[in-house]
Amino acid sequence: MIKFFNKIRKQQLDQNKTGRYLKYAIGEIILVMIGILLALQVNNWNNNRELKKEELKVLKSLYKEFNENLSSFDIAYKFHLNRKNDIKTMMTSNPSELSLDSLRSLNASVSNNLTFDPFQGIYNSVINSGKIELISNDSLKIKIARFQDLLNDYKEEETNTMIFTQNNLYPFQLDGSKLNFNIAYDIRESSKEEQIELKQSIVQLIESDKYENLLVYIYSYMSGIFIEGPILKEEMISIINLLKKEIEKHDY
Repeated sequence: MIKFFNKIRKQQLDQNKTGRYLKYAIGEIILVMIGILLALQVNNWNNNRELKKEELKVLKSLYKEFNENLSSFDIAYKFHLNRKNDIKTMMTSNPSELSLDSLRSLNASVSNNLTFDPFQGIYNSVINSGKIELISNDSLKIKIARFQDLLNDYKEEETNTMIFTQNNLYPFQLDGSKLNFNIAYDIRESSKEEQIELKQSIVQLIESDKYENLLVYIYSYMSGIFIEGPILKEEMISIINLLKKEIEKHDY
């Protein structure tokens, strides 16, 4: 095509037909510009297609990770609810009327700690690499960016409860009750006398004023978990639902 225009241009110049030559020259320029614009359009289309593919990959990875973490959260939150209920039972029951197994179970429950530790490999990678900008849904992008703040608020409540328990309840239990390795780990069957002695030791521990004070403090620390927990879960579910909608829209 370029050779064709060159030939015509030479003919026009030879024939001293400047006007026609200018028309052909302008036509040639327009044709080249159209070719460049088409090439840019195709290039932009290809780039956008690759970006959409990368966005879909990010969305699917986040969707999988958030779903797994939601399941982990439910386990941790259920643990805290059970612990809260067991503290209530311990504080409102007469320990002498409970069986040894019940006392041991309750005492272990109010002492145990568990924290929600989500997998955040994908999340951190998306945030730190700037791939969050691939997400075209602005509402979803904002929620994902702010999620870490909600998670930190919740984990702070868990951590405060755990630290108080470790620093105060554990030392008191170690000093105030008798531990029998064979009974604790079922190395052998305990005798009747040993069971009676162990129950008396646990009852004495539970009926002490300090033990009751410690459980009151632990119960108070845990209240933050039940404030921040529902907020965190609601946000996780919201993010998961938005991720699902975006994935379905891209896959359609």
